[in-house]
Amino acid sequence: MGFRLWLTNLLGGTTGNQNQQALIPPPVTDPAEEEAAGLNFRTAIEAHQKWKNRLQAVIDNNSSENLSVDLVARDDQCVLGKWIHGIGGQRFGDNDQFQKLRKDHADFHACAGMVLALAQTGKTADAQAYLKSSGYLYTSQEVVLDLAHMYNQASGRQSQEVA
Repeated sequence: MGFRLWLTNLLGGTTGNQNQQALIPPPVTDPAEEEAAGLNFRTAIEAHQKWKNRLQAVIDNNSSENLSVDLVARDDQCVLGKWIHGIGGQRFGDNDQFQKLRKDHADFHACAGMVLALAQTGKTADAQAYLKSSGYLYTSQEVVLDLAHMYNQASGRQSQEVA
């Protein structure tokens, strides 16, 4: 299954009925297919999906990363955030779907920052609970779905409505 088809299938469902396996992009077959409007959408999706493992490693005290809560909680430091606050915002700033992506992305980073803050202050049980909470999971999945919609718009394809 190619990246475009995977995104089309992803948009066929809703956040509530997406299973974790369905959220994993297929292997790369055509790298050019993943690029649109100055962003590699696969890379952006995968980077946000990796946050759960990165945060879990901090909770488990197995992380070799030196993560800063202030930076993690900011929505303008990752590749997607730089795109949102840069070329993406310039091109799609008035677009409703883009505004939803911007908000969901900021909410996601606020959640990730909260998990990290709890973990770094020794409140590992609270951090674990927050990482598994519906708030964190919802914002994470919403960013992926928002990216799928934005990919369709950025690459000139009609965005399907999500029920």
